[in-house]
Amino acid sequence: FEIEMAEMTDYWSLANGFSHQIVQIYVDQDENPAGRTDMLEGANAMVHPDWAWEVVISATGEPGAVKAVDAITGETSAKGIEVSGDVSTKTIIVTVSKSVIGPDVPDYRFIIVVGSQDGFGPGKWRDVDATAKTWRLGGGADPSPVDGIDYDPNILDVILPEGDQSAMLASYDVDQQQYAIITGFELPEVAQQVYGAKVAGTTSSSAIIEWSTTQPEAGFVSCVELESSSNTVWNESNLVPESDSALSHTLQLNGLESSSSYTCDITVGDSTAVSIAFNTSNETDETPPEVLNLAMEIVPGGNALRITWYTNEATTESIEVGGQTFTGDIVALRKNHDITINPDPGLVALQTYTLTVVATDASGNTNTSSIEFTITEEDATSPTSDINPDSSGEDSGGSSESLSQQMVLIIALIVGLLVLSAIIRTRRSEQEILAETLSIFDDTVDED
Repeated sequence: FEIEMAEMTDYWSLANGFSHQIVQIYVDQDENPAGRTDMLEGANAMVHPDWAWEVVISATGEPGAVKAVDAITGETSAKGIEVSGDVSTKTIIVTVSKSVIGPDVPDYRFIIVVGSQDGFGPGKWRDVDATAKTWRLGGGADPSPVDGIDYDPNILDVILPEGDQSAMLASYDVDQQQYAIITGFELPEVAQQVYGAKVAGTTSSSAIIEWSTTQPEAGFVSCVELESSSNTVWNESNLVPESDSALSHTLQLNGLESSSSYTCDITVGDSTAVSIAFNTSNETDETPPEVLNLAMEIVPGGNALRITWYTNEATTESIEVGGQTFTGDIVALRKNHDITINPDPGLVALQTYTLTVVATDASGNTNTSSIEFTITEEDATSPTSDINPDSSGEDSGGSSESLSQQMVLIIALIVGLLVLSAIIRTRRSEQEILAETLSIFDDTVDED
């Protein structure tokens, strides 16, 4: 998000490059009925129910105040957000990972509001009261005398494609204890563009290139070998591993000349072609990749298998079992591999199977690794809901967390008992010393 301001300053020399703005971006993913209508603390406004938000980004010049809030869980995090300001261009740039904001940005609706940042104000907003005063802005309304709540918005500006934002921001009613209701804008149709083109790797005879598109559409790649007497042209039409519905694309170019320079044009639809250049290696790789730590987990129910393995270089992913072949990456992209497959029909109980992983590197060298396994009757009858094959090992509050809490309580109890024992032992020693002292004193008195 590139947000241009009428004026910008950095008098406080904040780390993000600007001082006086707070920007909040409310994202309506329009896919979850549990979206929120209340805005974050300090905005003092409500979102129209038709624009209920699932994620909000709050940004200021102070990195510690940058955060994303999830409407469903209430979880707050600064991970995946970068904020910077440029006073010379009067622009604030908020870069948000799709893991935070969601993967389908063109389909979302947005409410973007701006206010005056106050490091000590509610939610980092500077208050707007009826009359301006030190560290306060004027032109709004004072808190309600009935409940002491501020019903007038602290928002100074709203991005709207049409309509009167002044009327929208003035729609609050202190007497009726009602907040202003805010709406936003939908993104216009985004023209097809190719961006993020790069070379992910090269060998003596191949190259892997990657690019992204603003609309799901396969591309056309045409390459020319430079400094070649024949000016060899290499092209592939719509050879993209992902389906046309993908926005991220990867293509492996094979049959290239070693120790040569190439320039390639990537064209998608009517978009402007994007060019990239690379050199192939002068060393031919004839060493097959190593397949390491092959492991398999039978998902309860016996109808699914989770297979994990590592390779010492990026390879493709192919699995053979029960006369069937399953593929993951068809371009050599990664070293860590984790795939869950569902053989059809399901595997038979008490039968032994051989599972083989086939790994091919970018130079075409292939290696395999195999394991044997047997589906037990217990595997075949256990409910599939007992396991999450994509689990990362973290528990969201189940038995492992309870067990951890029990262990902490037990350790605390043991420590407490040890401390109590030490205190009792110490006090007993003090009593024995006192008794011995009194005994000596009595003997001395008797002798006198």
